[in-house]
Amino acid sequence: MLEEKIVLRGITVFGYYGVSPMEREIGQKLELDIEFYHDFTKACMTDSLEDTVNYERVYAKVMETVEGNRFNLLETLADAICRAILDNFPVVKSVKCTIRKLTLPFPNTLSHVEVVVERTTEGI
Repeated sequence: MLEEKIVLRGITVFGYYGVSPMEREIGQKLELDIEFYHDFTKACMTDSLEDTVNYERVYAKVMETVEGNRFNLLETLADAICRAILDNFPVVKSVKCTIRKLTLPFPNTLSHVEVVVERTTEGI
């Protein structure tokens, strides 16, 4: 099957994630990319939103997940986002969530750290 996906790129969020007390107290800005895969065939034939995934609703679910949780690890946040999408959008077959931490709590010359988590309906 061909790869058909919708991508939400560069979602900027603010959250209280991290292992250090400072990160969890003052919070930080994160950047997310969400890719979700499903078969577009019917939507292409009908040209109807009902036959695809409404990415505005996916965006709202991502924001709800980010704003409603506090985790130590970005890995846990990415997993929660993937599972929320798979649980709420049954036609989605797999999800890839990339989270970039733009401000790091240690001296460095990095532009960011990135965590990538992929989940499929088979893994639920």
